[in-house]
Amino acid sequence: MILDEQVRAENMGMRLGYLGLIPFLAGAVTALLSEELVSLAFQAFILYSLAILSFMGGIHWGLALIIGTRQSTRLLISVVPVIVAWICMIALPAALTLAVLGGGFIAQWFIDRPILAELPIPSWYLEMRPRLAYAVAGCHLFMLFRMMS
Repeated sequence: MILDEQVRAENMGMRLGYLGLIPFLAGAVTALLSEELVSLAFQAFILYSLAILSFMGGIHWGLALIIGTRQSTRLLISVVPVIVAWICMIALPAALTLAVLGGGFIAQWFIDRPILAELPIPSWYLEMRPRLAYAVAGCHLFMLFRMMS
C-alpha cells in the first residue's frame, strides 16, 4: 500500500512539474507568433516566473518547519527569491528582469542541490529539478532575445 502511494505521488509530482512549464512555453510561443499579444505575453511570463521562483524558495520554508537543523538559514533562503523577484518587478527594466529571473532559477537549483542531497528527497524530484530549471531559464533567454529583436 505504501509503495502504491509513493508511485502515485511520483507520477503526480512529475506531471505537475512538467505541466508547470506550459505557461513559460505558451508565453514564449505567443511572444514569437503574435505582435498584438507580445506585451501581454511578456507581462504574463514575468508574473508567472515571479510566482514560480517564489514557490521554489518556499520549499525551504517548509523544510525549516519540519527539519530541526539550519532553520534560520533555510528561512532566509526561502524568502530571498521572492524579494529579488519583487525588486526586479518594481525597479528594473523588463530585459534585466527577465535575465535576473531566468538566472534565479539556475541559482536556486545550485543552492538547492547540495541541501536536498542531504535529505531523504525522492530521486525522481532530484532528477526533474535541473531539467525544469534549465528549461525555464531557456524560456527566459528566448523571451529576452525576443524582447531585444
